[in-house]
Amino acid sequence: MQTKKSAFAALAASTALVLALGACGSGSDSGSGGGSSEPVVLGTTLPLTGPLGIFGPPIQAGYEQAVAAINGAGGVDVGGTKRPLKLVVKDSKSDPTVVTSTAKSLINDDKAVALLGSVTPPLTIPFSVVADSEQIPAISPLTPTLAWKGANAGGWKYAYDVFVDETEQTLVNFKASDLVETNKKVALFTDTEEDGKAMGALWEQQAPAAGYTVVYRAEFPVGTTDFSQFVQKAKDSGAEVMIAQVIPPDAAALWKQMKSLGYAPKTAWPEKGGTVGFPDAAGPLAEGATVFGWWTPTNGNVGGQAVYDANKAKFGDGLGTQAVVASYAMVQVMADAITRAGSTDPDAINKALGATNGLDTVWAKITIGPDHRAVVPATAVQWQGKNQVTVWPKEQATGTFLAPAPGLAAQG
Repeated sequence: MQTKKSAFAALAASTALVLALGACGSGSDSGSGGGSSEPVVLGTTLPLTGPLGIFGPPIQAGYEQAVAAINGAGGVDVGGTKRPLKLVVKDSKSDPTVVTSTAKSLINDDKAVALLGSVTPPLTIPFSVVADSEQIPAISPLTPTLAWKGANAGGWKYAYDVFVDETEQTLVNFKASDLVETNKKVALFTDTEEDGKAMGALWEQQAPAAGYTVVYRAEFPVGTTDFSQFVQKAKDSGAEVMIAQVIPPDAAALWKQMKSLGYAPKTAWPEKGGTVGFPDAAGPLAEGATVFGWWTPTNGNVGGQAVYDANKAKFGDGLGTQAVVASYAMVQVMADAITRAGSTDPDAINKALGATNGLDTVWAKITIGPDHRAVVPATAVQWQGKNQVTVWPKEQATGTFLAPAPGLAAQG
């Protein structure tokens, strides 16, 4: 392994880094330097199949495109030598147990010097446990940071998380709902996974200060198919704001049962489950469903619009493409840490990763704190046709907030 240290070389998103956006795959045969030209292996285990399988492809696309762009620009600088990156992808099947086995395989069999994560606490937490136990640096996008942080009371040592803070995220539902007239009564639907518990508690805690009252809360295990009793109670409560935290299949089932029982709140939020591919699962009922977002052209990114525009034909104008941008940025952060470490030694990379401060990426300017989190701002986006338009903050809005949610309110 290289141990020679180099001067700081921040890897910002520049024109050179987006020249290869159209490429797929890691491009691991390109780039060489005066020393070792062996590829630097980055490993990732993604939900390409299973109930969270809708999230895997855009994350993989972001990783592949960033690796291709870096390799197209000559590779990553390791101690003064340019070396190609090699991305190894394994399917976690949306199963935490498979996350553990595939993450270990990436380290022990594929010789990954660092890991790139995926989405949601049930997958990211076991992934992070492997990183800490194997002492391999790992960074994840798309997992709410407080639930992730709270899973390790002693603090993570090799794992890092870049995403929204749930305290800020859960206020978005109320702040955006303020854009329309409601009775301020809220019905919550939350599953019993880590993020469902954490976010449900935060919605209940923050509602009064935001001027809202939680009048009903349903809690249920992941995989629930019959929501009728919960929907009827929410309807009877008169709540005009409905917020759910559910996985994609459960969100579609919930929305269909809301429609069949005539529950049409003015704002309806299928968080997590209503993000990528929701119109395909829920059909026209998805119209007006609103969720939080995590990227806009104005949130301090460098080069993010080029990445976004290159992917929206495939992944849509919304959170699918925002996921591409977020994962692309994780490769930038890891490559920057490797360069500043001047080494592929995991401990050296880990130390550099933890010192990331004000790094320009396609997502946002990234600073990792002592708790191994980097927090990005949250927005609100609403399904309107096949696109998710930004409806909050108002100054960043690309469309008007539709209320009541048309898909649930429509007759027939």
